[in-house]
Amino acid sequence: MDAHGGWIATPADLVRFATHVDGFDVSRKILKPETIRRMTTPSSVRPNYARGWNVNEAGHWWHGGDLGGTSAILVRTSSRFCWAALTNTRRGLSQEALDDMVWEVAKKVSAWRRALG
Repeated sequence: MDAHGGWIATPADLVRFATHVDGFDVSRKILKPETIRRMTTPSSVRPNYARGWNVNEAGHWWHGGDLGGTSAILVRTSSRFCWAALTNTRRGLSQEALDDMVWEVAKKVSAWRRALG
């Protein structure tokens, strides 16, 4: 399952990767702007999904997943925040619950709350 859905990186590694393709800081980019635009432009068939990323009108990108025993989420916000979180369990909607939990944590930090909108 490694090529299909197994873990290949730690949460810190995922954030490092995301900050190199997030379209913000040109000094650390590994992709051309056109490539970033293409990978985050949704299709007309799936308006909230691009090439590997979920996207929304707020400009946030994220990708989550789960397998038996794990749940994970990687988020890049339009306000330059990025995080990854994972758990060693999967129950019901645990990926969505993990996403909600990290958003709530980020909103509790007053200095971040203003940036998150």
